[in-house]
Amino acid sequence: MNSEKDGRAGLLRPVREWLGTSPVLPRIAAGLLVAGVLAVFPGFMTFLFVAGGKFIPWWMAGGILLAAAAALVLIQASARKSVPEDHAFKWSEVQSSWFWTSLVLGAFCCGIGMAVDAWDSSGYSVVSRNNSGCTLIAKETTYFRGGGGVMYLAEPWGLAHRIGDWSVNEGGRPARDGLVKVSWAGSGVTYSVDGVPYGPYGGIGKGRCWTKAVTDRLGGN
Repeated sequence: MNSEKDGRAGLLRPVREWLGTSPVLPRIAAGLLVAGVLAVFPGFMTFLFVAGGKFIPWWMAGGILLAAAAALVLIQASARKSVPEDHAFKWSEVQSSWFWTSLVLGAFCCGIGMAVDAWDSSGYSVVSRNNSGCTLIAKETTYFRGGGGVMYLAEPWGLAHRIGDWSVNEGGRPARDGLVKVSWAGSGVTYSVDGVPYGPYGGIGKGRCWTKAVTDRLGGN
């Protein structure tokens, strides 16, 4: 039994030594942190991610990236115990403070976003899709005796950007109920939500699928 444990320890030792001394892990962690922060702050209520037919809100995407960044740093911190101190990779106090402060702040915002979505009973639905793979997606929420919606336009590769919003009485969900009229024209789309009395655009909006616009431009269409 002891010989088996010693054999496993011998196999894992080079891996732990690499984890404890490599400057690559901190760089990857820093990249994940930056991506997570960008998903949280510029992405707040502005972007939506679509993967495998699943809708991933900004707080979930940011949370996954931030968790991965934290995991890499903690893995290296654990592996440093197995290597000589003068060979171990260490961050400066400023770098460590910058990393963990940004991560905690981003994680706090992700928690707030998750709580708000849960409180508002947020739901997503596909409103329309064109033959280029661009997709119109509605996020609808219910709060107190009212409700609202946000319309996103998703590129074929999965990033959706916000193009409009609306408010309704009595917690109605017109997109879920099929009460949205959509018209596609090339790379552009216009929509109108029936029965929407409130909102800066009165439930009317338009957007452009940039992937379609670029491919049409390159193709000379």
